[in-house]
Amino acid sequence: MKSKVAKRIQEETPEEVRIFVRQYTDIVLRINQILKAKGYTQKDLADKMKKKPSEINKWLKGYHNLTLKTLAKLEAELGEPIINASKAPVRPART
Repeated sequence: MKSKVAKRIQEETPEEVRIFVRQYTDIVLRINQILKAKGYTQKDLADKMKKKPSEINKWLKGYHNLTLKTLAKLEAELGEPIINASKAPVRPART
């Protein structure tokens, strides 16, 4: 059961913030899934991308915003897709 405070915070959180948190979490989980499957550490990824391990750590902790360019570089280095834009049909607007 949620506390009243938690419920109020959730209700007051803008939808775009909830979407951002969900998507960022999905991306970080996917990157970690790929690293684990390939037996890579964050340091291995940093070496492949010519970055400091601390920068990779910031990406994976949510302390640094990932750009599309960075995501493309990650996909290229890891050889696996990270994000997948929906190709679902767009629902018509309600009138």
